[in-house]
Amino acid sequence: MSQQASLFDFEPPPKNTDRLFFAVMPDQNAIASIRAVAAELKAQHGMTGRLIDEAKLHATLCVLGDFPGMPDALIKSASKAAALVADSTLPFKAGFDTAQTFITGPRHRPLVLTGSEGIVGLTGFYKNLSGALLKTSGLRNQTSYTPHVTMLYDDIAAAPQSVAPVEWTVREFVLLHSHIGQGRPYNILARWAF
Repeated sequence: MSQQASLFDFEPPPKNTDRLFFAVMPDQNAIASIRAVAAELKAQHGMTGRLIDEAKLHATLCVLGDFPGMPDALIKSASKAAALVADSTLPFKAGFDTAQTFITGPRHRPLVLTGSEGIVGLTGFYKNLSGALLKTSGLRNQTSYTPHVTMLYDDIAAAPQSVAPVEWTVREFVLLHSHIGQGRPYNILARWAF
């Protein structure tokens, strides 16, 4: 009888409520440029999606994952990797000159800024951070990486098109905490300048 009870009395796994990831965030001039490009494209394509809040504009680097709470040990080891990378990095330019929709699912269509030569620095930085995370934390990130800044989500898809370049000098990166599905602002858990 106790075996049957154990079959029905299981608890579902805890729900993931916390997402952790490294990112670079645009400066105020770049934020203004991103908002202008987004507003122009929204009008041009007849999009109705809301622009991403200014405080949430970022280019994701490495993702630590989604968790049912804060994984303190992982945050500590990932922070060690971040400090190592920051110590060996100089400021670099990030530049985005193309807008397009990434189609990642039937209802998940972000309109993003991407680029070509302007994203070389971000790509190299991603590789360095990804390698350091693998060494210190055993975390394996994607081998392919497309730097981008999400401007809004909409059902309408936009083909790639050139836009006025959005640029800024990357002088730091941050560890962000996102509250999954709660619409709350990101928490910056740590930042590393270079």
